[in-house]
Amino acid sequence: MGQTITSATEMVSYAGDLRRAAKQAAAPELAEKIQRAAAKIEKTGLAKVGLAGPGIGTLLDTFA
Repeated sequence: MGQTITSATEMVSYAGDLRRAAKQAAAPELAEKIQRAAAKIEKTGLAKVGLAGPGIGTLLDTFA
């Protein structure tokens, strides 16, 4: 049926997949629910890594 997502990388990756799916959703209500789920999963993944973790600043600089 489903899969268990355990690593922070998988969580952030899946959040991106959900955001792409939300753009294709037919109903605005469904798109909103998918966006909220994506935000929660991404937040959980980043919290798992920890903003104070070593090297997080370098990682964030690669996105900017």
